[in-house]
Formats: sequence, C-alpha cells, structure tokens
Amino acid sequence: MEQIKQLFLALGQHFEKLARTNAVVGKPISVGDRHVLTLCELSLAFGGGGAAGEGARTGKQPGKSVGGDAGGAAKARPVAVLVVEGGKARLERLGD
Repeated sequence: MEQIKQLFLALGQHFEKLARTNAVVGKPISVGDRHVLTLCELSLAFGGGGAAGEGARTGKQPGKSVGGDAGGAAKARPVAVLVVEGGKARLERLGD
C-alpha cells in the first residue's frame, strides 16, 4: 500500500507543478510594443485505489495478492487574452 501512497503523492506534485508553470497564464507573445498573454481555465482530476487480500491456496503457497492503480488528467482551456499595447491593457474573452 505504501507504493500506492507514493504514486498519489507523485501525481499530486506533478499536477501542482503543472498548475504553476504555463497552465493558467501562458508565456507572453510580443511583437513591437504589443504583448499578448493567454489566460486559461485549468481542470485537474485524478483518482485511484488499491487492495490486498488472500485467495485460495494453490499447492503449498497461500494465494496472496496486492494491486493498485491510479490515473489523472489535466486540461487547460484558453478563456481570454490580455493585450497590452501602447501602455494600455484590454481583456478580450474567447468563445462563449
């Protein structure tokens, strides 16, 4: 079970790092005095589980087993852009 705990910790750390890098505010794109930043909505999900048990004996060995699995996903969806041009800033929404 310790391996499953470590897997969850690693997933959480990976998603935390992802959220801190370019997932919420993208890297600025600059051309002359115009700078554009993409603003994103971040969705994270992960889950998993594990179990241990004993089954029927086969021969001289007891039927012991341990299993577990985990998975996750991350999605960043652009929702707006921040445009800075000529010393003025404006926010432009995308989509809906």
